[in-house]
Order: sequence, then structure tokens, then C-alpha cells
Amino acid sequence: MKTLEGIAKHPGTAMAVAALVDAASGINGISSALLMEGITALRRGLRPVDYPEAILVCDSLKTAESVRIAGINLIGIAAESAGDAPLTDDNIPCVVGVSDLMHSVAEGAIVIVDGYKGRVYIDPDPSTLIHFQQAEEQRQLREKVFISSEHIPARTQSGEIVYVYARISEESQLASAMRAGADGLLVDLRNDQDNSDELSRATLREAAGKPVAFVIDYGCEEILRAAMTYCIPGQVTLVSEAPDLLASQVESAMDRIVLDALQLDIDPPDVQLGGFYTATNYDHTPGTPAVIDCRNTICVSNPDEQAIVVVGGQIDSIGPVVSSGARRIAVDDKIIAEAKHAVLMVGFGEYGAS
Repeated sequence: MKTLEGIAKHPGTAMAVAALVDAASGINGISSALLMEGITALRRGLRPVDYPEAILVCDSLKTAESVRIAGINLIGIAAESAGDAPLTDDNIPCVVGVSDLMHSVAEGAIVIVDGYKGRVYIDPDPSTLIHFQQAEEQRQLREKVFISSEHIPARTQSGEIVYVYARISEESQLASAMRAGADGLLVDLRNDQDNSDELSRATLREAAGKPVAFVIDYGCEEILRAAMTYCIPGQVTLVSEAPDLLASQVESAMDRIVLDALQLDIDPPDVQLGGFYTATNYDHTPGTPAVIDCRNTICVSNPDEQAIVVVGGQIDSIGPVVSSGARRIAVDDKIIAEAKHAVLMVGFGEYGAS
């Protein structure tokens, strides 16, 4: 394996056989075997998405702009020159300024373009191949988004956005909460430690960018590992009735997880920590995460905007809670739509939005 350093032009990773092109020889420099693969794909009537893939290895981006190989998908670009024409396809990982590139890549070589770090790997060894496959799978899992109308957060009559979380404690509730358009998930792991690892992984796998808060007693390492695989920084919050103990547990687990992150060449998990309270004992530093359980108590007054106020199945409590300043509420998974409608009505009649 040979590793060449360059300049990251566009992020992403791509791995395929090399297609060598320069200004002098053009497409004639591409191996006959690769050209025949493209012709075969055309003859078989394959869809473009199913064409064989290749990495374009070229002397400059100006050359790359003019190259099209019939029946071949070019999924990455490595260029020897650092200057000249801009990259026209923003979806293709690209590294430029790679010294001695054209003399280092032989016909039929496998090439990896790392558009995050500006590196090109030539004839990678098995461990490097596995590493990039795992890392790219994890990056792709983080890119899912929900775009249908039910996933739009509700606003009060005065325009204040209120995020409606689904409160769940078992995996069967997860799918219904996501279908209903929950803006976030509040996952209570305190009463079923045996299944907590499975529920936390399933939740973060399906959350696709939505904020997730876990209420836990102990055992945070598997949540942190799942967050590293599936989540963007700051997406996950861990809360506990003993926040100091939670912070200690997270610190201990991170000592092990950081080493795994380095091996996979991905960022370690970036989670927020907070406390779990009732309305009567709510007392925490403003601006820090908190979950306040108001199901069986009076409504908390003036909660922090970052706090999640739990109202459960009490639709009638949503108006007063939102009017008191709550901007994140957690309801039972079966009433997401009704809760969003209740938020929309805040400002009519008895309850005025703050």
C-alpha cells in the first residue's frame, strides 16, 4: 500500500479501480479492461446507478472536466495538480495537489480517495479497506433526514417554536413515534436494564438527526458507542437523577471509546449531560440540559428553554406549560399529533403564549 498526501477539494470517501487520464493521452490511457466493463454494462442495458465504478486519476481537474467513460460511474477524483478548473460535481470526493500521483498508480490498481483528510491510498491493504468501509457506512447513517409535513415543529400563535418529544420506554413505541412526527425522543431506560442497550441502539439508528434524551440510572457506554456510530455532535443528551455520578460514568467510558474512534478515524461521541428533576426539586444551572417530570405535580414555573418538560398524556397541561416558558415538551407517543395541535392553539382563549 502507498499513501500520498494532497489537498482536500471536496469531502467524502470513494474506493474503486483507477481510471488514468492525462492531457496527452486522454481516454486512451484508460485500461482496456475497464473500458470493456463499461461497454458490457451498456450492452446489458444496466441502469446508470448500476454501472461499474472507477476513481478518476488525472493530471489536473481541467482534464477531469472533459472525461466521460461510457458505462462507468466516476465516483471520486484524484488530481496531481492543485490549481486550475473548479470541481463541477459537488457530490464527488476529490483530492488535488497529489505529488507524483500519475507515476504511482498502475493500471488496475485499487484507489481510495479520502476527501476529508486529503489523502490517496493506492492498492490498500485489507485492514485499510475494512476501515474505510466501516467509516463510510457510519457517515452515511448520519445523513438521513425527515422532510414530510408532520415532522415540522409546531408554533404558538405568537410564533414561538415548541418541540414535541415522544416519551418512550420500549422499542415498539419507537416506530409509531417517528411516523407521527415526533420532533425528538425522550427514552426512559430506568425500568428495563436488560433491554436498554437494544433500545438505545435502535433509537439512535432511527432518529436520523432528531434530538434524543436518555434518562438513565447507570450503564452509559453502549449509548455512547451508538451515538458515535449514528449521531451528529450534540444530538444526544444523557440525564440522571444523580448528574454528578453520570458525569463520572461518562468520563470513564470515554477513556475506552476514544481509542476505538481513533482506530475507525471518526470523531468520538459528543453528548450533552444533564439532570432529571420534578417540578418541586427543579434547580439547575440555566442553559444546561434538564428533564423535568411534571406528570404528577404542579407545572414548573419559568423552565429553561433547553429543558424538556414531561406532560405525558395530559393534553390539558400543554397550554399552561408552554405559556410558562417551556419550549420542549415530552408527551406519550400516541398523542404526538394532538400535542402539536395543542401547541398551535396556545395564544387563543385562556392561554397566551409567552
